[in-house]
Amino acid sequence: MLHELHPGRNDVEFDYDGRQRTAVIFIPRTDQIPATGWLLVMMLHGGGGSANNVIESTGWAELGEKEGFVTIFPNGTPKNEKRRESFLGNPQTWNSGGKQSLAAGEFSATAKEIDDVGFLGELIDRVQREIRIDPKRIYVAGHSNGAGMAYRFGFERSDLVAAVGVAAGTFFLNPKPLRSPVSLIQIVGDKDPFTPMAGGDVTIAGRTASMPPALQSPRTWASMLGLQSEPKTMQDDSTLSVLVWGPAKNGAEVRSIVIKGHGHAYPSPTDRFHPVFLFGPTVETLNATETMWQFFREHSR
Repeated sequence: MLHELHPGRNDVEFDYDGRQRTAVIFIPRTDQIPATGWLLVMMLHGGGGSANNVIESTGWAELGEKEGFVTIFPNGTPKNEKRRESFLGNPQTWNSGGKQSLAAGEFSATAKEIDDVGFLGELIDRVQREIRIDPKRIYVAGHSNGAGMAYRFGFERSDLVAAVGVAAGTFFLNPKPLRSPVSLIQIVGDKDPFTPMAGGDVTIAGRTASMPPALQSPRTWASMLGLQSEPKTMQDDSTLSVLVWGPAKNGAEVRSIVIKGHGHAYPSPTDRFHPVFLFGPTVETLNATETMWQFFREHSR
């Protein structure tokens, strides 16, 4: 159990699969609990990031307090699990299913085959045992390596997730039809050096990985939902390019938003974590958190 979650910030930890796993959970400070239970959003940090980092840089916790929904910020696994995490020296990663990790190489969560899908599922289950969560409104968001993990969790736990929101990340697994429909919103910058529009080799810290074209992931997700292969263009101007697959009769859809002139940083006015020299330029055309939230509100199970 998580020992009586209370309104505000809750720092939690528990043993899972032989490791001490941690997360931060925010419960809105209100007596007006929804009759169907709380809506829940889980936000996953990128490679080298942390729960505290995405709390500060994305605005999800503040939005949850304002709009009245629960937010969860789990931590991945550091490269050296005996030391405290740090962005460059001891980066935390997720087992997103990619062949290799640019952040942590042979010491990444992927290389260690860490059961992050199981951990995140257990975390949500423990929250559901403590407070009432609306089972039709559980959402997962992520940035970079966390976006890859959000893809994986939505894919493998389609029985649980209503929709997935990803910023600057890639779906790495072999596609197959989803057991239950899970809608997707992708946000990516056309100047992202790690999620390149045309695909190709990406190198950082002496490690190289081959990435597919940025729009391949939403196309694959649309195909797994059984949606038509060609999307509709909803907007294409000097600021944004927006493609939409669907919606299907069951309401499921895929939306891809390309931010013109933006790099790899999480698109948020409070993100000061990603240096331009490494992650590319930043523009403030769109707030990813508010955009994902609007999409989540429109899509339930």
